[in-house]
Formats: sequence, C-alpha cells, structure tokens
Amino acid sequence: MRATDTKTLASAMRVLSAEVESEDGIANAAIAEAAQRIDDLGALANEMAGMLAHDRALPDGCKACAMQKRLAELGVVV
Repeated sequence: MRATDTKTLASAMRVLSAEVESEDGIANAAIAEAAQRIDDLGALANEMAGMLAHDRALPDGCKACAMQKRLAELGVVV
C-alpha cells in the first residue's frame, strides 16, 4: 500500500475535524491538531532532508538519497 502524501492526509483530517459531530468538541480539536502536527512534521522533515548533502562519491551510500526515499515512503514529498 502506498502512503498518502502529507498535504492530502492533513487536508482530509481537517475535513474530518469539521464533519465529526462531538458534543464537547474535543474530538474535533484533536483531529484538527493532528492535521496541523502532520503539516508541521512534514515541513520539518522536508527542511531536514534539504540539509543533508548528497554524497556523489558513494551514490549507493548517500544519506540524503536514503532519507528522501524513507520520507517518500511515509508520504513526505521532498
């Protein structure tokens, strides 16, 4: 199964937050906070991946390439 990209996932969470009916609003707030956290962590991961230099001498052992691959598997597009 392919992971949904972070923007789509956070957007879906925001829709859920608006649509879920809860008497006290706690569920809505938790879902909205989760959406914001997903956005924030995606942006942080993207920024951190950009800080890694590509190792052109060792393309198979390049930490930047490995990080980008792992983030893509999680749905974070770098």
